[in-house]
Formats: sequence, C-alpha cells, structure tokens
Amino acid sequence: MTRSLCVLIMTFILTTTLAAADLSGVWILELDPDFSGNQDIVSCGFAQTGNKLTVKCRGVEFAGEVDGQRVTWHFLTGRDNSTTATFSGVLDDQAKSMSGTWHLASVPPQDGKFKAKKES
Repeated sequence: MTRSLCVLIMTFILTTTLAAADLSGVWILELDPDFSGNQDIVSCGFAQTGNKLTVKCRGVEFAGEVDGQRVTWHFLTGRDNSTTATFSGVLDDQAKSMSGTWHLASVPPQDGKFKAKKES
C-alpha cells in the first residue's frame, strides 16, 4: 500500500511539473541545415498561453502548440506563402532545451534538424 501511494504521488508530481512548464521567453535555435542548406542560429521569442504557442523569429509570428513534452509550430513561406514549414521538437525534463526536426513541404521537400535552448 505504501509503495503504491509513493508511486502515485511521484507520478502526480512529475505530471504536474511537465504540464506547468512555460516556454515563454527567448529561445536560440540552431538549424542544421536551414532552408538554404546552411547552418544557422536564430533568436526567437516564444509566448505560451495554455497549450497555445506563438513563436516570433526575425519579425514574423508563427502559431504552434505544446502537448506535454512535444512542441510544434508551423508557418507559410516561399514566394507566394504557399509552402508550409513545420517544426516538431521534444522538450527536456526542465523545459530549458529541445531538439527536433523541421520539414519544408516544398518541391522537392526539404528536411533538417534543430536544437533550441531557452535563454530567459
């Protein structure tokens, strides 16, 4: 009985901690490669309200969401804003860094990886 209670309490604490993570702040993204095929570092502002996420990089805002430790955001890009770029990442346990992949639905499609660290 005592062991089951301890497991239940620890599960609740871990779940509450992950659910309470707030990604709001400045994040530094390392793109490997970026959409042009180069390595790039971009500073982005993240604002989180509930599970909704707004990401602002280089003056452009993107919509996204947070689901536990999974983070995704997407935006339209290209000459006529008809190409969707999607970033999908996984947070570390402290919600201070994430790593993942990006996909550009272009012809031909492009893919890459990214790492991000929270600055503030």
